[in-house]
Amino acid sequence: MGIPFRAVVGDILYGEHRKFKEGLEGREIPYVLALKPSHAWWHPVEEVGWVEGVALAAHWGGPDDPGEWVELERRVRDGHTEVWWALEAECRAFGPEKRSRLVVATTDPATLPSLTSWYLATNLPAPGSERAEHSDLEEADLAEVVRLYALRNWIEQSYKQVKNSLGWAHYQVRKDIAIRRHWQMVCCTFAFCWWEGSELLEDETSPGVVLQEKTPTLAAETQEAAREGGKRSAAQPKAPCLSWPLALRKVRAWLEPYVMLMRYWRAFSDLPPPAELKALLEWVFAGKGLYLYAR
Repeated sequence: MGIPFRAVVGDILYGEHRKFKEGLEGREIPYVLALKPSHAWWHPVEEVGWVEGVALAAHWGGPDDPGEWVELERRVRDGHTEVWWALEAECRAFGPEKRSRLVVATTDPATLPSLTSWYLATNLPAPGSERAEHSDLEEADLAEVVRLYALRNWIEQSYKQVKNSLGWAHYQVRKDIAIRRHWQMVCCTFAFCWWEGSELLEDETSPGVVLQEKTPTLAAETQEAAREGGKRSAAQPKAPCLSWPLALRKVRAWLEPYVMLMRYWRAFSDLPPPAELKALLEWVFAGKGLYLYAR
């Protein structure tokens, strides 16, 4: 969720959490958080009071007459570039001189397609503002705010494998120290798998591993559909990726020792486990078995 030493970034779940934002602001921690298009605040009837409405109300006469919209060129990791437009929105709740800024980034300011439109709240000061002169936070222009939020996608990419393949949440309600050691094991395992995968990409003859392109590239027509806000075609090929080694499934035997031992015993007998096995189960339940793996 976060980017060390620069800004905390988060999706709508965090952007809509008032206490979370207040906690960051109270500690003067920079952030770039997404908001719902319908995010609203108190306002008189004659004013626009939600973020998408503020963006739609901003003048847009096309690329030759963009008004307050600023053109950005975003370069994706596969090398191709995309033209986006960003707006420093000013309204009752947000503004360059206020505690929080509202930055809207989209591929089409006229229609604000849902797939390629971001509504971002940030406490990073705007360059040249009076707030930037008195704030300890680094100033950030529109391009920098958009760049920071775009990094969130890489966090989600890694988190997907951590949750789905390595059992991040499979700590079986053990003690706090055991849960922490469980998470350490998952992170270490992910690092080893990522390193091993990078090595295997250079060797297409490695047995038992399916290799594909390391960086996914969308078809030209898919990119155009995304810019227009349309749904992706059902015939679109899946994004290429490196399949995880089959040996990953054995990792769960490391991460769930208490459950596996108890399951084996219950399959063997309905009686309570003998003293020796009970002591072993309590030892594993406390997380000490995972500590040995971590060492």
